Amino acid sequence: MKSSTESLSWENLRYDLHPWLKYAIQSLGYPTMTPVQASTVPLLSGNKDVIVEAVTGSGKTLAFVIPVLEKCSKRLFAKGDEYEPLKRNHILSIILSPTRELAKQIQMVFDHVLEYLPEEVGSIKTQLLVGSLGNVREDLEKFQENQPQILIATPGRLLDFMSSPIPKTSSLEIVILDEADKLLDFSFETDVINILKRLPKQRRTGLFSATISSAGNTIFRTGMNNPVKIQVKTKNFLGEQQNAPTALTLSYMFVEPMEKLRTLLTMLKSYDFRKVIVYFPTCTGVKHFYQVFNYVAGDQGSQFFSLHGQLNTKSRLKTLEKFMEGNDLNTKYCLMTTDVAARGIDVPDVDLVIQIDPPTDPNVFLHRCGRTGRANKVGRAIVMLNKDTQEEDYIGFMEVKNIYMTEVKPPTLEFQNLSKKLRKYMLEDRSRHELAIKSYVGFIRYYSKHIASSIFRLATLDYLGIAKMYGLLRLPKMPESKYIEDIPTDGWLGEVIDMDNYSYADKAQEKSRLENLEKEKQLKIDNAKKRKELKIKNEAWSSKTEHKETKQERKDKMKRKKEAIEKQLEKEDSDQEETQQDWKDMIRQSKKKKSQTTMQGSFDDL
Repeated sequence: MKSSTESLSWENLRYDLHPWLKYAIQSLGYPTMTPVQASTVPLLSGNKDVIVEAVTGSGKTLAFVIPVLEKCSKRLFAKGDEYEPLKRNHILSIILSPTRELAKQIQMVFDHVLEYLPEEVGSIKTQLLVGSLGNVREDLEKFQENQPQILIATPGRLLDFMSSPIPKTSSLEIVILDEADKLLDFSFETDVINILKRLPKQRRTGLFSATISSAGNTIFRTGMNNPVKIQVKTKNFLGEQQNAPTALTLSYMFVEPMEKLRTLLTMLKSYDFRKVIVYFPTCTGVKHFYQVFNYVAGDQGSQFFSLHGQLNTKSRLKTLEKFMEGNDLNTKYCLMTTDVAARGIDVPDVDLVIQIDPPTDPNVFLHRCGRTGRANKVGRAIVMLNKDTQEEDYIGFMEVKNIYMTEVKPPTLEFQNLSKKLRKYMLEDRSRHELAIKSYVGFIRYYSKHIASSIFRLATLDYLGIAKMYGLLRLPKMPESKYIEDIPTDGWLGEVIDMDNYSYADKAQEKSRLENLEKEKQLKIDNAKKRKELKIKNEAWSSKTEHKETKQERKDKMKRKKEAIEKQLEKEDSDQEETQQDWKDMIRQSKKKKSQTTMQGSFDDL
């Protein structure tokens, strides 16, 4: 469905909103609607389910916030016979989000609009349900105390919350799935479908995302009734339709893997921006480079923030809040993060996004880039690709998905002594090198999971260059090492260091290491003794072999002797046979004589 060609003034909206909402929109300073808002608000506020696919930064959040508040207003503030007080513990709307940060930000948008709801009109309340912020029991206590009509939640926590008999969903009017493609993929699908099955069938449902088409046939399991699909796309300077806003410039840069860190630091120093989001592949990578950046560039007028999935929810939300609130014109603010901040996060004044590596899922690429160039503000997104590798094919691969990029040349590199600084940084604390190794190994694992495996191939990766970029002193032993040509002796990437004297900066950790080192030395001594004993056993076995050989010789000698004896016995047997034969003859002759004598005597007697 194409956006309306009529004026985008809110006065021309094809739906009569509640008076307080009209006033709120006017007071918020939104003179005109975006195309996605003009198309979505009338349908979702009325009686239609919608599937909305629109480029990032196109105003999707407000496109569902207004219909949700409109339906709540109609239900709560109706007059006359239509008015029926909402029963206790009943909810009117649920908004699902894949991440805690996005859920929190959606709540902020709701609360921002609700500031303009006059007290005399009534009250609409929201409640945030996400993991790690208290427990389900506390959520239920807060729910019973405040009686919110709108729940903004992540799937897992909401499912736990709904397992209690306290919240009632029979009055529910509308449910929204923000970043619906993510909510309907394998990681959330089961929980989301279970939630939707517990809700009334007579409800409105809205699915919103920049890449909703990737959800595939799963959208048919959401219980929508004849949904209207709304697509808002743009055209680039070549007139080609693309899935990115026109105010957003997408670029790629070919970089030697070893020089990626220097290139990034140079860009942060020389590029003109107020706020930048830098995406790293892994959580350990963010932790590692956050420490490195503060060490080598902490005095360059930049303030760095670390945000990743291994932080607890409070820390993540606090970090994001500090980054959003940064407003010193003399400071550049840099948020170093993973894909945990790729979707839906709306931070004002982000005018640059840098991806040190492309995401494993190409759909996430657009979500990352969409953190800048929002609401028609100019933004720039750059992705680094490894030079002289198959990664050059990534450009054409993204064009198939209607994402077009232009090449930019790397800046003239600064930070000439970076490798020395990095080595000094590593040698100061053994734990830093251990984190660097974890980050390096994590990246290799990450790289192996790219969907486009024909482009991102482990066999062609520059392992040594990447290891140097991560600041490694020595390569770890791992199966992928088979791909490394001319691997350094024992894996050392520079001067060999004495690992026994390579210490932790933390005294307690170092004390524990030294104690374990003594145990390891004693273990080596014990193992040496065992090896010596084993050697003796081996020598005894050899002696047995020699003994067996001597025995064999004796056996042969005995055999020969036996054969000689047997020959002698055979000769004696032969002589004995002859002797026995003589005796037989003598006996026969004797018997013959006796027989003849007896018979003759007998006749004489007769």
